[in-house]
Amino acid sequence: MATEDPTSVAEPAPATTPERRWRGLLTNRDFMIVWGGFTVSSVGTALSNLAVPILALGLSGSPTVAGLVGAARLAPYLLLNLLAGVFIDRWDRRRVMIVADLGRFAALTTIPVAYAFDSLTIAHLAAVAFLEGVGHVFSAVSHLSALSKLVPQEQLASANALNEVADSAAGVGGSALSGALIGLARNSTLGAVYSYAADAVTYLLSGASLLFVRKSFQEERPADEQRSVMADLKEGMSFLWRQRLLRLLMVMVTLINFLQAPLSLATIVLATDNLDINAGLIGLILAVVGLGTVGNAFAASWLRERISLRTMALGSVALWAVAAAMMAAAPSIVLLAAGVLITNLLWPIFAVSLVTYRLTATPDHLQGRVNSAFRTLSFGVEPLGLAIGGALIASQGPRFLFWGAAAGLFAIFLGSLATWRQTLTPETAAAALPEDARGG
Repeated sequence: MATEDPTSVAEPAPATTPERRWRGLLTNRDFMIVWGGFTVSSVGTALSNLAVPILALGLSGSPTVAGLVGAARLAPYLLLNLLAGVFIDRWDRRRVMIVADLGRFAALTTIPVAYAFDSLTIAHLAAVAFLEGVGHVFSAVSHLSALSKLVPQEQLASANALNEVADSAAGVGGSALSGALIGLARNSTLGAVYSYAADAVTYLLSGASLLFVRKSFQEERPADEQRSVMADLKEGMSFLWRQRLLRLLMVMVTLINFLQAPLSLATIVLATDNLDINAGLIGLILAVVGLGTVGNAFAASWLRERISLRTMALGSVALWAVAAAMMAAAPSIVLLAAGVLITNLLWPIFAVSLVTYRLTATPDHLQGRVNSAFRTLSFGVEPLGLAIGGALIASQGPRFLFWGAAAGLFAIFLGSLATWRQTLTPETAAAALPEDARGG
């Protein structure tokens, strides 16, 4: 049964059946090319997700330094996201994505080269991590902002679900490949370097694929006088702030990301130092865990039509708190992997509903700025969370961090539960009901 929410207003029912929406999406040549490139680059990102902390730990031996290197990779979300949104709404989005991919290819290639000449340092690794983050900011916001031009509105949820499928499947494949490279190499540091080399190739392939897209990534823009950067920034942020549902969700996701940012590092440290699991096996375990997220990503569009956004958001936060507590108390890899599984399973479902609503509610000429403003806070806190988390892991241990995350997530659940209905109004809470409750 659909969850009733009196603060919601109904949206139009879908114009086509789910089967027709999926058929139309899968035969959309330009979307499938972009999706293919996104899938390949996502495999590379998954390779680096494990390689970055492993390589940083191998070079420094310090969880604090590993946390700071990870923070450098995420810092551009905080430092550049807002400006990126302004320029993405001005520039050709496809060209931005190509340059971002080729730039990341060039930056990551320097890691295996420096290692081969025995000149790789933590400073070099942090600089490359930062440049990779810069490329990801411009590429991700451009890709997200272009989605509503590549597919019709009724296919947006399915397109987002397919992107989540690609991201989840790439996480499985990338983690498995990275785990295999690390496990088969002479040592974990060399295996992480191999992962960097493979990641670089994925960005080259992704950038090349975009050359074959025919459709425009944005509407025709009027050739009127260009406004200042500050005026454009203010317009995008003002629009986002006036959308009370988006504003509430932005605060929730920001706090959640801050708490979850260091959990991967804590998982690696707990598994290797406390549970005596080697790094290669960790990658393979994460790949197996990721298999469940692929199925959930496929189901995300279907679930969006049947579960209210309120139920999905609040339920996810509550289960994330439980998962963090499970990892904190884990006596073996089994309970630790179960906590990681729960955490990963929920994100595709939550993300599809959230992103689809945001794209639908935002005009095309504001897509870059609204998406980047949302992501500036929600992702921009991750470097801070990772840096603080790395220091806490080093001083108090990974279990302390997991318990703190569990307590924080439970506090977010209670606060959101108490304020959700009071924050929203019938005029601003569109899309809070599932589509089945709208007569679809």
